[in-house]
Order: sequence, then C-alpha cells, then structure tokens
Amino acid sequence: MKFVVLTVITSSEYEDTLKTVAKDAGASGSTTLQGRGSSSKEKKSFFALTFEGNQSVIIYILEEKLSKTVLKAINMEIQNNPTDCIAFTMPISHMIGLDRELLKVFEESIKLEENL
Repeated sequence: MKFVVLTVITSSEYEDTLKTVAKDAGASGSTTLQGRGSSSKEKKSFFALTFEGNQSVIIYILEEKLSKTVLKAINMEIQNNPTDCIAFTMPISHMIGLDRELLKVFEESIKLEENL
C-alpha cells in the first residue's frame, strides 16, 4: 500500500471550503498550518497563481488512490468557483505512527475494490 502527502496551499478564506470538499471526497483528517505570502515590488506567481497575505497550508496523508480522488474533487471546486489554490502530492517512502484503525480502513477499501 502506497501513501502520499497531499498538500493544499490556499488563501485562508477558502480553507474551510477546501477542507469540506476533501472530506466529502474521503479525506478523514488534516493538519493545517498558517502562513503568510510575501512578495517584492514585483508580484511573483507560482504557475500563474499569486499568493500574498494570509495562507493556509492543509496537509493530508492519504492512500495513493484516495489522494487522486480527493485531488480531482479539489480540482472541480477550483474550476467551478473562484478559489485561489494550488494542490499537489508527494510520495512517502517511509512512515511511522499512522493510526492502525485508519490503516485497516484503507486495507478494507482496497479489498472491496479488488472484489468488484
């Protein structure tokens, strides 16, 4: 079973909306960090998104397949509504401390998908 870190960086005003979207798509919990964007005299952007002011960094650890489902749901939200956001995944090669009950849920969902 492979896990990834799904990171969502957004303006603080969209934090609750994006957390709800992720939860509805199957993400059960997250860690949120507060940040602050900065710029020089020229506005800097990352993939044409300019981040200035208060930011929320929402971090999820998800099973790889679930992360794709959550990422697609977030993508639908930002395409259909004016939501400044960037989201990406990174693979996890080693991990300890994952809740055993959550791990069982992931294993059961994989077994169910295999039986379909």
